[in-house]
Amino acid sequence: MTAALAIDPFNTNNFLYGTGATLYGTTDANLWDDGSTSTPFHISVKANGIEETSITDLAVPPSGPKLLSGVGDIRGFYHSSVTTVPHTQYQVLTSTNSLDFAQNVPSKVERAGNGDNSNCEKSFAYSTDGGQTWKIGGAQPTGITGSNNDSIAMSADGSRVIWAAKGTTAGYTSTNGAAASPPWTAVTGLPAQAKVRADRVTANKFYGFANGVFYVSTDGGVTFLASPASNLPPAGTSGSFKAVPSGTGDIWLAGGSTASGVYGLWHSIDSGQSFRKLPQVDAADNIGFGKAAPHQKYIALYSSAQVRGVRGVYRSDDAGHSWIRINDNLHQYGMTSEGITGDPRVFGRVYFTTNGRGIIYGDISDQ
Repeated sequence: MTAALAIDPFNTNNFLYGTGATLYGTTDANLWDDGSTSTPFHISVKANGIEETSITDLAVPPSGPKLLSGVGDIRGFYHSSVTTVPHTQYQVLTSTNSLDFAQNVPSKVERAGNGDNSNCEKSFAYSTDGGQTWKIGGAQPTGITGSNNDSIAMSADGSRVIWAAKGTTAGYTSTNGAAASPPWTAVTGLPAQAKVRADRVTANKFYGFANGVFYVSTDGGVTFLASPASNLPPAGTSGSFKAVPSGTGDIWLAGGSTASGVYGLWHSIDSGQSFRKLPQVDAADNIGFGKAAPHQKYIALYSSAQVRGVRGVYRSDDAGHSWIRINDNLHQYGMTSEGITGDPRVFGRVYFTTNGRGIIYGDISDQ
């Protein structure tokens, strides 16, 4: 993991080295070989807010932290501020691939990711204090291989969890709330490794998406039925969807690929039984929600997308009828497709993922 090491040519006490996590270094390296076996020297992080981080997931609960992040290799963070570097990583798992919170009980949070050992055991963790402290869940389903394809969802009331883990032959559900202790029960009607989401209002309603088919469960995730909706992103393409926090059955789905010829943004107001494709959005990789604009009743939408031929990061204040590009050609960030979210408490605030450049956030400049 060490890609480079540099020694200060004017003071051999100082050196820095870079890894896939961050920059480390010391200012007392000469103590290392002072002839004593008991004299310590000190290595610590030397990058304040600068890390090579691949962000996998983001969430902003209606109360508690400013932001919850999932990060490859270094787990993720509870962000109490967006202007200072968080001091403490999540305590368990080696990476976070997916996270969710109970919309109506945001103190309950769950994560899935790479386990704490080579057998990918201990790949599920839960928090009951909004993501500040974490515990490993109970025994997990068999076959988990650990990958960035995990998908996890928690019911609006925090009473049930659905986990579609990489390597398993089905998605699994637990009725023990955030702790997700045994037993895990295989759900029926949902393909393995599907993307899963909870309805943010109705506690027993869950959604899934895989291979161009949208799925709905109304019995708490025990069984899923395929929706008749068609012309969604097909097998082998990306797909990201979320349920609106303010209304049951209100769903936005982004994804596809240029090669498939099916790429864009879709909206459903009937729990996924039908979707309307937005004609002005040529391509969209993700979707996120934030506080509604002044004098608007509907939430603000955010997406890393191409609108009328122009790629960028966009916001819509009128339910997708029109879009405002919120970055410009001088502010582009490579891969921004993993996740995006607005802030439910601050209109115009957006957070989005990068693959190696951390979390980008922005506010409206005249606020």
